[in-house]
Amino acid sequence: MRYLYTADDDELFAYAPGRRDFFRAGDDLLWAHESHGWLVAAETGETLAHRTGDVYYGAVDGRRLYRITADRMPETDSSESSSERTPRPRRATHRVARSRH
Repeated sequence: MRYLYTADDDELFAYAPGRRDFFRAGDDLLWAHESHGWLVAAETGETLAHRTGDVYYGAVDGRRLYRITADRMPETDSSESSSERTPRPRRATHRVARSRH
């Protein structure tokens, strides 16, 4: 799992359970795809940011937007339940091989 935190305030913004797709932490909706270090908006195809090391910079203005980490930072707001704070893992459905006998 990979996590995107906002550069300004270290808030969890999105997570990627696999290699390419990022889901927004607030609503678990598909937000962006990563391709060759670029974040591309899932709905519009707009180029959002480019990654250098563990930091994503804005595609238009070069401003530091997000940092990526494999480690989840502890939440500081205890008012939310743990199920609201933890993103649900996304997994592809598995195909079952059936015997032809």
